[in-house]
Amino acid sequence: MPTFDLAKINWLAVFTAALATFFLGAVWYQALFGNLWKRLHGYTHEQLRAMQAKRPPLVFFGGMIGAYLLLAFVMALLVTAFNVTGIAGGLALGLLLWLGPTSAVAFTGWLAADKAIGTYGLDAAYQFVYMAMIGVILAVWR
Repeated sequence: MPTFDLAKINWLAVFTAALATFFLGAVWYQALFGNLWKRLHGYTHEQLRAMQAKRPPLVFFGGMIGAYLLLAFVMALLVTAFNVTGIAGGLALGLLLWLGPTSAVAFTGWLAADKAIGTYGLDAAYQFVYMAMIGVILAVWR
Protein backbone atom coordinates (compact mmCIF):
# COMPACT_ATOMS: atom_id res chain seq x y z
CA MET A 1 0.00 0.00 0.00
CA PRO A 2 1.48 3.39 -0.95
CA THR A 3 2.23 5.87 1.78
CA PHE A 4 1.99 9.62 1.50
CA ASP A 5 5.04 11.26 3.01
CA LEU A 6 5.11 15.07 2.85
CA ALA A 7 8.81 15.05 3.70
CA LYS A 8 9.59 13.39 0.36
CA ILE A 9 7.95 16.14 -1.69
CA ASN A 10 10.20 18.56 -3.54
CA TRP A 11 8.28 21.74 -2.77
CA LEU A 12 10.33 23.83 -5.20
CA ALA A 13 9.34 21.41 -7.97
CA VAL A 14 5.66 21.74 -6.91
CA PHE A 15 5.82 25.55 -7.11
CA THR A 16 7.74 25.42 -10.39
CA ALA A 17 5.24 23.00 -11.94
CA ALA A 18 2.32 25.19 -10.85
CA LEU A 19 3.88 28.37 -12.22
CA ALA A 20 4.90 26.62 -15.45
CA THR A 21 1.28 25.50 -15.89
CA PHE A 22 0.03 29.03 -15.26
CA PHE A 23 2.40 30.51 -17.85
CA LEU A 24 1.64 27.72 -20.32
CA GLY A 25 -2.03 28.68 -19.98
CA ALA A 26 -1.20 32.29 -20.77
CA VAL A 27 0.64 31.25 -23.93
CA TRP A 28 -2.00 28.65 -24.87
CA TYR A 29 -5.04 30.88 -24.45
CA GLN A 30 -3.49 34.13 -25.64
CA ALA A 31 -0.66 33.75 -28.13
CA LEU A 32 -1.43 30.32 -29.60
CA PHE A 33 -5.19 29.81 -29.47
CA GLY A 34 -6.70 33.02 -28.07
CA ASN A 35 -8.64 33.91 -31.19
CA LEU A 36 -9.80 30.33 -31.70
CA TRP A 37 -10.94 30.15 -28.06
CA LYS A 38 -12.97 33.37 -28.45
CA ARG A 39 -14.49 32.19 -31.72
CA LEU A 40 -15.39 28.71 -30.42
CA HIS A 41 -17.12 30.24 -27.40
CA GLY A 42 -18.77 32.92 -29.52
CA TYR A 43 -17.55 35.73 -27.26
CA THR A 44 -17.49 39.35 -28.39
CA HIS A 45 -14.94 41.83 -27.07
CA GLU A 46 -17.70 43.41 -25.00
CA GLN A 47 -18.63 40.07 -23.43
CA LEU A 48 -15.00 39.38 -22.56
CA ARG A 49 -14.65 42.81 -20.93
CA ALA A 50 -17.82 42.19 -18.90
CA MET A 51 -16.51 38.78 -17.80
CA GLN A 52 -13.17 40.29 -16.78
CA ALA A 53 -14.95 42.99 -14.77
CA LYS A 54 -16.77 40.30 -12.77
CA ARG A 55 -13.49 38.66 -11.75
CA PRO A 56 -10.77 41.05 -10.67
CA PRO A 57 -7.25 40.01 -11.72
CA LEU A 58 -6.32 39.02 -8.16
CA VAL A 59 -9.26 36.61 -7.98
CA PHE A 60 -8.80 35.27 -11.52
CA PHE A 61 -5.04 34.84 -11.54
CA GLY A 62 -4.81 33.98 -7.85
CA GLY A 63 -7.48 31.32 -8.31
CA MET A 64 -5.65 29.85 -11.28
CA ILE A 65 -2.33 29.69 -9.45
CA GLY A 66 -4.02 28.24 -6.36
CA ALA A 67 -5.69 25.52 -8.43
CA TYR A 68 -2.42 24.65 -10.18
CA LEU A 69 -0.61 24.53 -6.82
CA LEU A 70 -3.21 22.11 -5.50
CA LEU A 71 -2.93 19.95 -8.61
CA ALA A 72 0.88 19.90 -8.47
CA PHE A 73 0.78 19.04 -4.75
CA VAL A 74 -1.58 16.09 -5.31
CA MET A 75 0.53 14.88 -8.21
CA ALA A 76 3.65 15.20 -6.03
CA LEU A 77 1.97 13.00 -3.43
CA LEU A 78 1.35 10.40 -6.12
CA VAL A 79 4.90 10.70 -7.48
CA THR A 80 6.38 10.02 -4.06
CA ALA A 81 3.84 7.38 -2.97
CA PHE A 82 4.26 5.34 -6.15
CA ASN A 83 7.95 6.18 -6.64
CA VAL A 84 7.41 7.64 -10.11
CA THR A 85 10.76 8.60 -11.63
CA GLY A 86 12.12 9.77 -14.96
CA ILE A 87 10.57 11.35 -17.99
CA ALA A 88 8.65 8.23 -19.03
CA GLY A 89 7.24 7.75 -15.53
CA GLY A 90 6.16 11.39 -15.32
CA LEU A 91 4.56 11.25 -18.77
CA ALA A 92 2.72 8.04 -17.85
CA LEU A 93 1.39 9.59 -14.63
CA GLY A 94 0.28 12.74 -16.45
CA LEU A 95 -1.37 10.69 -19.20
CA LEU A 96 -3.26 8.49 -16.72
CA LEU A 97 -4.46 11.44 -14.66
CA TRP A 98 -5.49 13.27 -17.81
CA LEU A 99 -7.18 10.27 -19.40
CA GLY A 100 -9.12 9.33 -16.27
CA PRO A 101 -10.26 12.13 -14.02
CA THR A 102 -9.29 15.21 -16.04
CA SER A 103 -10.69 14.46 -19.49
CA ALA A 104 -13.69 12.53 -18.15
CA VAL A 105 -14.79 15.35 -15.84
CA ALA A 106 -14.17 17.97 -18.52
CA PHE A 107 -16.17 15.92 -21.03
CA THR A 108 -19.17 15.65 -18.73
CA GLY A 109 -18.95 19.42 -18.25
CA TRP A 110 -18.96 19.89 -22.01
CA LEU A 111 -21.95 17.56 -22.38
CA ALA A 112 -23.93 19.67 -19.92
CA ALA A 113 -23.02 22.95 -21.62
CA ASP A 114 -24.10 24.52 -24.86
CA LYS A 115 -20.66 24.82 -26.44
CA ALA A 116 -19.03 23.58 -29.63
CA ILE A 117 -17.02 20.35 -29.36
CA GLY A 118 -13.95 22.40 -30.26
CA THR A 119 -14.10 24.09 -26.85
CA TYR A 120 -13.68 20.69 -25.21
CA GLY A 121 -10.89 19.76 -27.62
CA LEU A 122 -8.95 22.96 -27.04
CA ASP A 123 -9.23 22.70 -23.27
CA ALA A 124 -8.54 18.94 -23.24
CA ALA A 125 -5.38 19.43 -25.31
CA TYR A 126 -4.14 22.11 -22.89
CA GLN A 127 -4.95 19.87 -19.93
CA PHE A 128 -3.12 16.96 -21.55
CA VAL A 129 -0.01 19.06 -22.11
CA TYR A 130 0.07 20.48 -18.60
CA MET A 131 -0.66 17.17 -16.88
CA ALA A 132 2.23 15.60 -18.79
CA MET A 133 4.45 18.60 -18.03
CA ILE A 134 3.68 18.53 -14.30
CA GLY A 135 4.24 14.78 -14.20
CA VAL A 136 7.64 15.12 -15.85
CA ILE A 137 8.76 18.03 -13.68
CA LEU A 138 7.82 16.22 -10.48
CA ALA A 139 9.14 12.80 -11.50
CA VAL A 140 12.48 14.11 -12.76
CA TRP A 141 13.07 16.75 -10.08
CA ARG A 142 12.83 14.56 -7.01
